[in-house]
Amino acid sequence: MRLILTHILTGILAGLLAGTLVLGIGGRLLMRAMAILGGRSGGFSWDGSLEVVLLGTLIGLCSGAFMGLNYPFAYKNRLVWGLLHGILAYLMILILPIGGKGAARGFPDLQVTVHLLFGGLFLLFGLALTFFFIRLKQLSLNP
Repeated sequence: MRLILTHILTGILAGLLAGTLVLGIGGRLLMRAMAILGGRSGGFSWDGSLEVVLLGTLIGLCSGAFMGLNYPFAYKNRLVWGLLHGILAYLMILILPIGGKGAARGFPDLQVTVHLLFGGLFLLFGLALTFFFIRLKQLSLNP
C-alpha cells in the first residue's frame, strides 16, 4: 500500500511540474499565438493567464495521480506511455463540459489548426509528465 501511495505522490508532483510548465504556461503562449494567427489583437490579462496556468496545473495533478496509480502496469516503452497519457488528457478535455474552450470557439475557420496545435501540446505534456515521473522515481531511489 505504501508503494502505491509513493507512486501516486510521485505522479502528482510530476503532474504539477508538467501541467504548470507545458499546459499552463505553454497553453497560454499557444493561445496568444492563436490570437495572432487568427488576426485578432488578443488582449492580455493577469486573471485570464492565471486561470489558464491553474487549469494546466489541475489537469497535470489529475493526470499525474492517474500515472502513479497505473505505474505498476505501465508500458515498458516510456515514450508510448507518455503519448498515451497525453492523448487521454486531451480526450478528457474535449469530452468534459469545461467552460471556456475559447480557442476552439473563437476561431471557427481554424478548427483543424486549433486541434492540431493543442493536441500536439497535450502530447508534449504526456512526454514531459513521463520524463518528470521517471526522473523523480530515479531520484527517490538514489538519494
